[in-house]
Amino acid sequence: MTNPLPSDPYLALSAALQRWAELPQPQWLVVREGFRRRKAVARELVVFPGSQSHDLLFVSRGLLRFFYLDEGGRETNKAFVAENEFAAPLASAVLQQPVYYGVEALEETEYLSMPLGEFRALYHRHPVFERLGRCLAEMLLVRKERRMRSMLEQTATERYRTFLTENPLLAERIPQYHLASYLGITEVSLSRLKKAL
Repeated sequence: MTNPLPSDPYLALSAALQRWAELPQPQWLVVREGFRRRKAVARELVVFPGSQSHDLLFVSRGLLRFFYLDEGGRETNKAFVAENEFAAPLASAVLQQPVYYGVEALEETEYLSMPLGEFRALYHRHPVFERLGRCLAEMLLVRKERRMRSMLEQTATERYRTFLTENPLLAERIPQYHLASYLGITEVSLSRLKKAL
């Protein structure tokens, strides 16, 4: 089930950015102009693994799945990004390397994208852009650290409970086999966990 389409995804972007910094009108207009509006149908690949697509993404409606692809073609889910969330391949952009994960729309999705190079170029134009960049990097780092800690220190049951606590509505929107991959378990194991809880 998807959320209704906002009348203007830029309003959602503005509200999300306001959590980090008060954007004066001239700087907001620069940001708005830099983000392009995109749409993807369910199961459409938004970013191909190995591409040079270093874009900052903001989801205004829908759900994106981030995944790694091994040499045998097996996918492992890395993250899910839903409404009002950002994602960006900061490390690959800074190191000028390909993006090693792919991004697929799990639902009909509307998102805004801006090349990270263009976003980072704004840092020199006004202090508020540097603050936004720092807050974005911090948010992505925290997300990654929490994910790593979960995979290294929690049992499968604990990972599943944490996911349900932090994403109660999202769990209903993700196919079970994708959620199992994200949790690092088989679909059969996930079925057993669901029955046990």
